[in-house]
Amino acid sequence: MTAWMLCSGGLVVGEDGRVGGQSPDRAASGRAGSVARAVCPAIIARMAFSPLAAVGAVTAVTADGVATFCGTCFLFRHTHVALTANHCVPESAHSLRLELPSFPRLQHVERVERHPTADLAVVFTTSQGDDEGTGYPEGAFWDCVSNLGLAEQYITYGFPTEGPAPDSHGFPTARVFVGHFQRFFNYTSPSGYRYAAMELSGTAPSGLSGGPIFRQGAPQMLTGMVTANIESYAVTDSIEELRDGGDVYRLESRRVISFGVGLQLAPLCDWLREVVPERPGMGWVS
Repeated sequence: MTAWMLCSGGLVVGEDGRVGGQSPDRAASGRAGSVARAVCPAIIARMAFSPLAAVGAVTAVTADGVATFCGTCFLFRHTHVALTANHCVPESAHSLRLELPSFPRLQHVERVERHPTADLAVVFTTSQGDDEGTGYPEGAFWDCVSNLGLAEQYITYGFPTEGPAPDSHGFPTARVFVGHFQRFFNYTSPSGYRYAAMELSGTAPSGLSGGPIFRQGAPQMLTGMVTANIESYAVTDSIEELRDGGDVYRLESRRVISFGVGLQLAPLCDWLREVVPERPGMGWVS
């Protein structure tokens, strides 16, 4: 199935290069050709973007140099800016650093901006020399979108610490999770964070918090970020026994049900623009 992108001129450009339903050669002349040439950088950047390469880990370092894994993060608009969950960035840490597959060296955190109510933090590292800060970022997610639908598929990626043991280097193993949106609701966490949320059909193990939520059709555009896990249970069997002395002994068999929770980024876009301004030179393509 061909994916299409709508350009500001009213024409659509497909991933197969067809412009307004015409072949590239035929569209090269006239209005379709001029629009295609203007949109071309967006198409190239979109096809070159690898969402998994933009995801990394947050580690807290003590004064004596001991590092502890805290959660997942992902690059946003720039290669020196990352988003993560607020609870993944402990204020008590002596220092913080990011470990990203796209960079050979550890990225030391210079500044953290925390949302006043939501479980969201923006982390700044040293600016990368190869990122001029204009146009479409090749190594970071572009922006967030709000057109979400129930039962729509999502993808998330991160470093869960529950389950199989870490890899041979002692670091959590990166894993992809795929599911669908079950509901949208206003969520208040046990820690007091409040935000518009999405309930995920899959679980969100510890360590996956801070991971990006995106869709296969447009992986460079974020829909949300993993923040929490909700558990409930159903009693499948129950036995009560009355003991001598009047004590009642009760034995239950329970089936635990877990759902992941994601923070919707679009309602926080105004705050994000203040903290991380949009890059100049990005003609909007949706």
